[in-house]
Amino acid sequence: MNINRRHVRGAALAGAIALLTQVSVVRADGQQGYDAPVEVTFTKWVTGPVFVPNGFGTIEGHGLMTGYTGGAVPDGTFVGEVLRNQPSANPALKGGVTALEAIYEVWDDGGNRVFTALIRGGTDRGTGAAILDGVVLAGWRTGAPVHVEFQTKYKNPLAPSCSGAPINTNCFEGTIHVGRVPTAQN
Repeated sequence: MNINRRHVRGAALAGAIALLTQVSVVRADGQQGYDAPVEVTFTKWVTGPVFVPNGFGTIEGHGLMTGYTGGAVPDGTFVGEVLRNQPSANPALKGGVTALEAIYEVWDDGGNRVFTALIRGGTDRGTGAAILDGVVLAGWRTGAPVHVEFQTKYKNPLAPSCSGAPINTNCFEGTIHVGRVPTAQN
């Protein structure tokens, strides 16, 4: 009876460890498997406002963005829209922060890793650093968590602030961390 209990407990412990340990799949060519978290690099800039009627009959300005990607989505295109850009009104905040909400869309040139994410967070107006979190709503890895960090490169009247950006325009360089797709739980 004691031997049987030890085997059951050992098997239960081994099963629990197996469930808690996540192993990243690595293919023979060294690439991580489909479900492994990935990093997408991006460079973006605001191309101008678009005015959209809201439910109350007034017009709100939203910033449109364009740019390019690299990393896990090489030779890709970045497009986006700022849905909310609200500076803090509290003068006691040193430097101030701006609340941000945006839609990011990434297309790779091969069409295999195309996704749209809704993200929310903010930026420190003093340093230009931003952190946002969200979820992939459509396309590749729908349902996966997204973590975005970027740094503002302030405009220069004589040269582009980032490679590919227009002269005299703020640009932003950063990464999009796309996590694992959640498994369905029944």
